[in-house]
Amino acid sequence: RKGGGGGDAASLLRRRGNQRGRGPGVGGRPRRRRRRRRQALERQGEVGPERGSRGERRVLGLLRQGRGRYEQEEEAEEASDELLKLQEQQLRGELMEQYHGLLSERNRIHQYNIHLQHKISQALRKKKSAEPGVEVTETAPVEQDTPEKEQAYQRYLSSLEELKKQHSEDVDWYQHELEQLRQHCLEKVAQVEKEWKAFQTLKRQVMLQAMGSCLAGGKPAALREVEQIQANEDRKEKEMSAARLENVQLKQSLLLLEARMKAQERMTEGLHLIDFEQLKIENQTFNEKVEERNEELLKLHYKVTSNVQIISHVKEKLQFVELGNLRLKSELMDVDAQVAQKRDILTKTKKARDSLRVDNVKLHQKCGLLGKEVLLRDLEQKVDQTELLSQRLETLKRQHAGLTLTCKGLKQKIKESKAFLPS
Repeated sequence: RKGGGGGDAASLLRRRGNQRGRGPGVGGRPRRRRRRRRQALERQGEVGPERGSRGERRVLGLLRQGRGRYEQEEEAEEASDELLKLQEQQLRGELMEQYHGLLSERNRIHQYNIHLQHKISQALRKKKSAEPGVEVTETAPVEQDTPEKEQAYQRYLSSLEELKKQHSEDVDWYQHELEQLRQHCLEKVAQVEKEWKAFQTLKRQVMLQAMGSCLAGGKPAALREVEQIQANEDRKEKEMSAARLENVQLKQSLLLLEARMKAQERMTEGLHLIDFEQLKIENQTFNEKVEERNEELLKLHYKVTSNVQIISHVKEKLQFVELGNLRLKSELMDVDAQVAQKRDILTKTKKARDSLRVDNVKLHQKCGLLGKEVLLRDLEQKVDQTELLSQRLETLKRQHAGLTLTCKGLKQKIKESKAFLPS
């Protein structure tokens, strides 16, 4: 059928269920439960033999009588049911793997469809926005590729529609099969519960009849004892069912892990030698790196020793310099004291100098030109020059007066001569 073998597995399961007259993994449960309950009752009888009376031993004897007839048949049916259940789980795992593969394929096709639609929209947009004059040169290859792209697009759309239709048909078929199996399971569970209740009622009646006359408390004590036994039996039955289910699940997971390990071993069989060679090469490179690091480490050791020696010399020099600094600080303090003393002497000397300078200025003001030969000589020269200049000034004044009189006479003569001239 469809789905890569999923329909064949489901039809195989349905055919096996029809042949056996029950659903997969359901028909063998009532017999297994009856067998577990009988074993629990037997264990309870073996655990507390001191509590049992003749009625209890009679009930246990009746229960043991019915066990021998069904033991071989139930063992065979239980083995076949477990084998069928394992096969069903394996088929379920294969179907789930196929389902996940189809989901991944669907997602990939969906992404590719979006990519193609985006490309088609870009091509159509370019075709619409192209100018009429450029259409002949630029859009010619686009027009040539467009029919092929449209055909591919239509082909992908048709395949997508077929896949969607197939997926919907598969989902409907699986839902129908699931509903049938669920209905069959519910029917079998109801039948099992009904038979179990009838068996419990029958067993309770037999135990009450057998233990009612044997116990000291009568029927109420027998009823309490029977209820306790049935409660223990139900608890043990639930524990056994959970343990058996866990055992089957662990077996199935073990089979799957073994299959995966075998497949992985088959795949990686030829890679071990390559990995070994690669590891040898990596080991050699690591050894070379280790040797390089050892050489660098030796160099660093030499550097450390030399640096330690340098640091020791620097420390000694620093101590010597600190001692010299202390000596110079003491000398500086002495010099500062001497400077302070000399500064006081200097201030006093400056004050005396200023007072002497003031006295000298006063004396110079009082003595005038006394004792200043240069100034006296200059003064004498200036006096002589002044006398000479004054004499020359007098002569020049006299010359100017004579020239003035001469000019006036000439002007008078000119006026007189003008007066005699004819107009």
